[in-house]
Amino acid sequence: MFENVTLEVSLKPFKKTDEAYIREVCQKIFEDWRPLLKGRKTISVMLWTSDGSEILDYAGNLDDAFEWCRFLGTANLPMREAHEPLETSLHQKKQDYMENAPVMTYRILKTIVSTLKEEGKRLFPEATIRVGETFDIGPEFALSDFKYNRHTEICIGRRLDRKGFVDATAILKGDQYHYAAYPDGIPDGTPFGTFLGKQSEVFLADMGFDYLWLSNGVGFSANPWDRTGVIFDGENYYPEKLEGQKEKVFAFWKLFRKECSFPLETRGTNNSVGIDYASDGVPLWDIYQADLDIVAPPNSPWAALNDNYGLEMMGHMTRIAELPNERFPFRYYIHDPWWVNSPWYDRYDGSPCDIYLPMAISRLNKEGMVETANSFNILSIDNSWGEIPEACINEPLPHILRAEKHSADAPAPIVWIYPMHEYTTTKEASTIREMNLGDNFIMDAINDGFPLCCVCSTDNFLSHGEAVYQKSILLSPAPETEAVCERLLALAKGGRGVIFYGTKERLDTIPHCENIKKVDVEGEPSLLRDALASFGYIIAFDKKREDIKAPTLAISRNRDALMFSIYNANTTTKASFRFPLGAPILCGMEAEMQDGVASYHFSRGEFRECRIFAEQASGVISCREAPPCNVRFRRSIHLTGLEDATVRLFPEPTCECAVTTGKNADHPPVYHEGFRLVHDEVLGDYLLGEHISGDIYFRIGHKNTR
Repeated sequence: MFENVTLEVSLKPFKKTDEAYIREVCQKIFEDWRPLLKGRKTISVMLWTSDGSEILDYAGNLDDAFEWCRFLGTANLPMREAHEPLETSLHQKKQDYMENAPVMTYRILKTIVSTLKEEGKRLFPEATIRVGETFDIGPEFALSDFKYNRHTEICIGRRLDRKGFVDATAILKGDQYHYAAYPDGIPDGTPFGTFLGKQSEVFLADMGFDYLWLSNGVGFSANPWDRTGVIFDGENYYPEKLEGQKEKVFAFWKLFRKECSFPLETRGTNNSVGIDYASDGVPLWDIYQADLDIVAPPNSPWAALNDNYGLEMMGHMTRIAELPNERFPFRYYIHDPWWVNSPWYDRYDGSPCDIYLPMAISRLNKEGMVETANSFNILSIDNSWGEIPEACINEPLPHILRAEKHSADAPAPIVWIYPMHEYTTTKEASTIREMNLGDNFIMDAINDGFPLCCVCSTDNFLSHGEAVYQKSILLSPAPETEAVCERLLALAKGGRGVIFYGTKERLDTIPHCENIKKVDVEGEPSLLRDALASFGYIIAFDKKREDIKAPTLAISRNRDALMFSIYNANTTTKASFRFPLGAPILCGMEAEMQDGVASYHFSRGEFRECRIFAEQASGVISCREAPPCNVRFRRSIHLTGLEDATVRLFPEPTCECAVTTGKNADHPPVYHEGFRLVHDEVLGDYLLGEHISGDIYFRIGHKNTR
């Protein structure tokens, strides 16, 4: 369950700045999202006020005006002139989002913050109401005299639209401007982390903010969208630079935290733990362990926009394998306040794939319990014109709530054992190469239909008993420690399937065993699906062209069912499945059976429950919900097209179940004698029927129903 819901919003909806108008907008923000907000422990509003330069420039005078996010396109580019065409790229010239946009002062901002808290508390009195501020390293969101005129020495990172990103490890040159924390100017040689920390402490307190969000890789990398950096240039690795780079990155956090006491939330990079360390020496383990009062980065919104769900899924799992505190974030990109881009419509085509796929992700904690996202951010509730369209609330909202309701409650069929600790503390050049290749390989494998969505850190893995993994295949890079290797080998000898991946040199060090498969990361990504087939899981795709992207899958567990979350890049693709218990029969769909394999044609985005597995030579099996029409059962699933089939039916936990026949659900049920209850210590209870033909109803009800 989401304990915290964060609504991200720019200042664009505040098209007038009198107190009555501000209050009206604040009321609308909370009222529109009431179905998502009700019952939450914490409700947060995160303001995209500017680009963070309002913090850097703050001099302590509430009546000073500041630059804010009032443009379309990259704010630090020239303005489109009247004679230039309207369709001029927003990456070439910026444009006003409205005529005569209001002037924003710090006093107005303070009023917005306080009014949000008042209206939030009035409408949701049981919730803690928080308001957060943002800081970004790039040139996109607001004009910045500080970054792109006075202190260009800090903008030495990745370039966007000819402007550099702020390197959080940079050193500032001295100046004589008046700042709230530096009334006589910045002393020459001041670390940027120190300056930002001191300014933030004063600014956040004066404005009434409760926390700060560090955006686009602040504190992690000045090249947050790239897979290259100081340690890896795309061809060569420079391990001799690793220790110095790690110290610089970690120093930012220590310097900032020394000066700023407010809680921190982070966006992180677009990449994974292994890629960040191999390219930029980001010591995420040290950062997480340093008691910095930060929240782990959420899933990258950028990856899904670029049709790279493999990067989004893989990167997110690596960063939540361990957590710095109890917060496990998920972030959904619904509007973009700057780029005339509302992903729900123009990226996802109204399909909820970027809700169900990342929401299928789970982690195993130290006690072996499954955890799912408990903190939800929406970027953002307003579009580029400052509108808050209700259709873009009402359409995705049911999917958000459904994904939350059906989030994982048990380990997935495949559990990734990820060495976050070992990876981000290593000094070995070979390991740096291994993690870079490995994380990219897993990304490609997920993009090729490998259904990975559950992760466990190696530290947590070593604390678990065998029972945690009794329904799972384990996936691991060639282990970095003997203890992890021995534990995985022991599980394999005990009957669990284990897949190791890595370079051939690393794989050769792992002993052979009957239940072990090894996959070379310098081979095809589809090799992981081939390895799954050796454990009875067949996942295959029939594509009309070789260059068509395979569907992206996540298969999680909820209430003893398998939940299929699917992004189907091309709806002409046929997806085929056979699992150890038979072909998965997805509720609400028709499965074309051939030689025991079920084939489907998916829409762009699907979220399907599977409680039924069938072995059948041919034909079409249809599986649909039906009304129970009696008080003994609360649910009825109608199966048609069975032809001499072996069928396994899994009820929900603590529920009774039965199989009946009849012309339709309204007829009194006739109990089918061809099914028997099987008690399986590993799989749980299920109904088994053999040589079943015709139509049946699989009925599920609470025990002792009256």
